[in-house]
Amino acid sequence: MKKVLISIVLALILMVSVLLLTGCGKDATKEDKNSLIGSWEHSGYVYTFNEDKTGSYKAFGSEMNFTYEDDGSTVTILYKGNTVPGTYEYKIDGKKLIIKDSFDNDVVYEKK
Repeated sequence: MKKVLISIVLALILMVSVLLLTGCGKDATKEDKNSLIGSWEHSGYVYTFNEDKTGSYKAFGSEMNFTYEDDGSTVTILYKGNTVPGTYEYKIDGKKLIIKDSFDNDVVYEKK
């Protein structure tokens, strides 16, 4: 009987520990340093990624709106009025967004 009681207590402690640890994970928010959310600038070009999966691209007084999907290493952008999206590899290093352009060059955008 004593062994059964100890087993039950240990099982309860294990379950409570698992529940507490799973609750300690951080939520991905717009403040997450590895998030695309926000505005990024490179030589007068500005990408803005909103939390609702919409965004804009500004260049030389023009602005194009888009929707996007992000999997953490690639972003797929569909500009308004287009039917074919573009997919770009990227990484975030602190306040730098490094996107591979269509020529496989790294383009570095700074967080605004």
